[in-house]
Amino acid sequence: MTAAEIRTHIDPMRPEFADQRSLILPALRFAQREKGYLTLDDLEAVAEATDLTPAYVEGVATFYDRLYLRPVGRWVLSVCVTLPCMLRGCDELIDHLCDRLGVPPGGTTEDGLFTLQEAQCLGACDRAPAIQVNAEDMLGPTTPEEADRLLERLREAPAPDAYVR
Repeated sequence: MTAAEIRTHIDPMRPEFADQRSLILPALRFAQREKGYLTLDDLEAVAEATDLTPAYVEGVATFYDRLYLRPVGRWVLSVCVTLPCMLRGCDELIDHLCDRLGVPPGGTTEDGLFTLQEAQCLGACDRAPAIQVNAEDMLGPTTPEEADRLLERLREAPAPDAYVR
């Protein structure tokens, strides 16, 4: 991803933002779409396109858990670990998914299909324990059996359009 491509994407948005630093998230998400994660070159291109320092851009990219600085699976499963989900069994759900996928939290399966991550508050306390798939689909309350059905559905599903996460 080049700074020129990113600039072309964010320039139409500039009038919408009083503080131009607000363009950093749309720029980072756009840069991530190509391969599903951000490289150092991508971060530098975003910095150039937004007239921000590379250190500032990296700080923002590392803050948000839906921006990835390393390859992730086709399906990113985020399990909420905050108190409401913990009280409703997220620990057991994570243990079950770790066992089924053969990865620890933060890990990606060998076939590159799944990345399992713990998330801080998905905003679905009424559906605890909650799982979010690729920062889009929210599921819950989720039992280990429902998680197994989810994994089977995703294994058979076509790849999502680009890496919109």
